[in-house]
Amino acid sequence: MSKISIMLQLNRNWDNYGRYRDFQVDGIVVDEDASYSLLNSTIAEHLMIDTSEKIIEIKYIVNEHCPPMKIRNDMGVCVYMETKKENKSLGAYPLYITIRDFNLELSITNSITVAGSSGTLKLIDIPKSPAIVEYESIIITESTPNVIEVGQIYQDKQTIASAMKHYSVMNKFQFRVKRSSARSTFIQCKPTAMVVGSIVIPKYANPKTIYTPKDIQTDMLSEHGVNLTYMQASRAKKKALEVLRGHPADSYNKLPSYLYILEKTYPGSVVKLKKMDDDCFLPVVVVDGTFLKSTYKGIMLAASTMDATCIQINCFLPHNVGTILPLAYDVVDSENDASWKWFFEQFKHAYGERPNITWTMTSNIAESLNDVTKNARELPIVELLEYMRNLLERWTNEKLLKAKSTFTYLGFKFNKELDDNRTLSYKLRVRASKDYIHTVLDGVMHYIVCLENKRCSCGQFQLEELPCPHVLAALRYRDESFEQYRSPYYTRDNLLRTYEIQVNPLPDESKWNVPQHITEEVVNPPSGGKR
Repeated sequence: MSKISIMLQLNRNWDNYGRYRDFQVDGIVVDEDASYSLLNSTIAEHLMIDTSEKIIEIKYIVNEHCPPMKIRNDMGVCVYMETKKENKSLGAYPLYITIRDFNLELSITNSITVAGSSGTLKLIDIPKSPAIVEYESIIITESTPNVIEVGQIYQDKQTIASAMKHYSVMNKFQFRVKRSSARSTFIQCKPTAMVVGSIVIPKYANPKTIYTPKDIQTDMLSEHGVNLTYMQASRAKKKALEVLRGHPADSYNKLPSYLYILEKTYPGSVVKLKKMDDDCFLPVVVVDGTFLKSTYKGIMLAASTMDATCIQINCFLPHNVGTILPLAYDVVDSENDASWKWFFEQFKHAYGERPNITWTMTSNIAESLNDVTKNARELPIVELLEYMRNLLERWTNEKLLKAKSTFTYLGFKFNKELDDNRTLSYKLRVRASKDYIHTVLDGVMHYIVCLENKRCSCGQFQLEELPCPHVLAALRYRDESFEQYRSPYYTRDNLLRTYEIQVNPLPDESKWNVPQHITEEVVNPPSGGKR
């Protein structure tokens, strides 16, 4: 946020020609979008002015042909700041500060009534200055004002007490009387977590938005002139998230209904919920676990692989996340042997046993998936699962469109690698040894290719299941095509089959038709307690 330096000229008077004479000089720095309240309080704090006893009058001169302009509200500050932006040097457009004492212009006389005594604000019988004429016209008698701000004049203390009580209820905040005398009242707001939370709710509409308690402190001070402690800002964030997403504990009770609708919407999917004897949550359903950041502790486990648009495992980086194919995700109470065992049992039930399948405990695939979902880990349990479902829905639809726009025999990246390998193969010489065994010469290096066992001594053929330059050279020597020497998963047809089952949106919660025994099922948060 941009700052602007302002010169203050004070402690002298205006002459008959609209000029400020014999002044003292000081300076302040404020935000360019400061409010009137913030500007007034900054000046008061810097010059050590007690605003409960003094009135600060702020003026400035645009040019010598115009009379001084008085700043009395937010619009006045905005106009001044726009003018000041034309010349941001310290001496340009200084503010002329006049400090007035309530005692010289206002007096309190007491009237005795049957019910007791009440203070009544009256002007003393002296020649009226412009300030007195101005204040006389705006004395507030109503106890239900729409706006309460610094510098207002009320007819008596009973009226301002009633007005503040009404205003605080209507605007959902608390206040305390810091100082009070027969002539003035100094009131300090006590912003509650609920009030501040309601102000910052829009900041958390998108789970990807990072808005910390420190950010709340900064914004509340700059935009509202309210100084919060870190703990107050943290409680405000918690309240905002509860209003927006509900209480984290309540989300666990929604799990049975959510999982029921999930299973009905996606027939054939494996959806499981496991609880302890006391109804506490255990688990829901390149393997990896990532810590959740919500109120209750937990771990999200995920199993992923690659689809036919990628080359090899070590190419997966966050910006290539579109090539990841998530297979299963699972939220558990903690990452331990029992949780992993349960996860793999459900995974086996869903996918069955397949040849040449392994899991890699650490890989860039898992780290990339973690990076994409890191901002969702603060969500309550049902919202987290729905975030993952939305992610899969978006990825599946995007990848299906991409697969349909692929017109090569293999997926795009595998087809490109095959072309590159074919180009390199033309530089190689082949010497046959047996029907399926060939020696391929690459300068002074030589490689052994066994087509029958699909192996090459370079190792690349076995790793990628795609013909390397040495294999392609041997195949060309035999006048044989490469099709039977590549993984079946790399073809366009299999890429289309990968995404042929669409991930459709879930119906709105208001349209859910869930059996009563499901809605009445109890699921409590993990027994480990809150974070």
